[in-house]
Amino acid sequence: MLKQQLNLKLQNKLVLTLSLKQQLSLLLLPKIELQETIKTELQENPFLEEVINIEPDFEPVRDYSKYYEDEDKQPITSRIAYKPSLSDIVDFQIDLEFEGKEKEIAREIAGNVDNKGFLAVSVEEIASRLRVPPEEVEEVRQKLMRLEPTGFASRDIRENLIVQYREIFGADGDAEEIIKSDLENLQNMQYLTGKYRHLTEEKIKEIICNIKSLKPYPAVGYAEEPTQYVEPDVYVYDHGDRFEVVVNESGLPKLKLTTAYRKLISDKSLPEETRKFLEDKLQVAMGIIKGIQQRRENLKKITEILVNYQADFIRKGREYLKPLILKDVAEEVGLHESTVSRIVSSKYVQLPTGVMPLKAFFSNRLSSSSGDVSTEKVKYMIAQLIQNEDKRKPLSDQKIADILKKQGINVARRTVTKYREQLNIPDSRTRRMKR
Repeated sequence: MLKQQLNLKLQNKLVLTLSLKQQLSLLLLPKIELQETIKTELQENPFLEEVINIEPDFEPVRDYSKYYEDEDKQPITSRIAYKPSLSDIVDFQIDLEFEGKEKEIAREIAGNVDNKGFLAVSVEEIASRLRVPPEEVEEVRQKLMRLEPTGFASRDIRENLIVQYREIFGADGDAEEIIKSDLENLQNMQYLTGKYRHLTEEKIKEIICNIKSLKPYPAVGYAEEPTQYVEPDVYVYDHGDRFEVVVNESGLPKLKLTTAYRKLISDKSLPEETRKFLEDKLQVAMGIIKGIQQRRENLKKITEILVNYQADFIRKGREYLKPLILKDVAEEVGLHESTVSRIVSSKYVQLPTGVMPLKAFFSNRLSSSSGDVSTEKVKYMIAQLIQNEDKRKPLSDQKIADILKKQGINVARRTVTKYREQLNIPDSRTRRMKR
């Protein structure tokens, strides 16, 4: 009787593991890729069935004319974007999650990561270059490893797998010991049961299954792809006193589980290999249906938080963007920061002013005498100062920093230089020569 209970427990854990993996993968997908994934699974998965001739369970397409321009009249550039590279994704998160010296350290670490996602130099070497204690570099590296992709900047495969295991399955000393000492022995069950006598065979199998579901290299799946058209994942309507958020699910097939193959699984005469194939397909199918629902709910919830918090940005312009980082939104929705990062990555929102990436709603903080201001606000102020400067005596970066300081914004000269260059504005000497 005890053995049956243990087998049942193992089976339940496998369902959760495969379903969770499928759900997490769907969070990453923009609408167009999600649509292709669903179509592929419908062809290959016997447990998935498209529901035909049903009433839509989301709001039908309405007349957008009073909210948006005719799509044919919009420039083609408003509907084109490239799939962000790994370095784009990491830079985005560094800008949001680190400040001051920590940001400099994070960029140095990211610049020394190889094409597999591992740190190619020692922490001590980076500390020596930046003239900071190694402990400070290591603290930043630990934070980087828990962003997206999980395990980025880890030292090797073992550390990468341990970080992923903790993030997905929780801390487990036995699993970490197996990863550290016996990664090459995962296929040798006799050896593992002999060495880890305090663990049941079922528990060891569960750990092995979890480990095999992880990515050996943090950079796997982040190869650059060519420029492509984008379709908004979310529509936002401005009703004046409130915003309405509608997740774009037009064209997505409606799915349900078919019962035709369930009876086969319970057939005792079924070959074990066939049974395992069907069980895995059922778990994937359940994960897809649940994942689509979670993607819809989380995307809607996060977008509502973003548009309500950044209402002035939407209605008045980029200079009104408030400071906002991943951690703020994660705390609001009750999700991990890496999950929020997955959800907003490569997702686009249709606003009355055009299509833009969801990550455009985020901005780092700079301190001022009246409270925090966003970096976008500071960039706008720099652009305005240069636009209104004496054409015969253009403002130097140091002079701009001094003016901002008098206005209560503490920003270093090198930061002014960085923002000016990001705005594609020449330095004062070049501006004087052009005039």
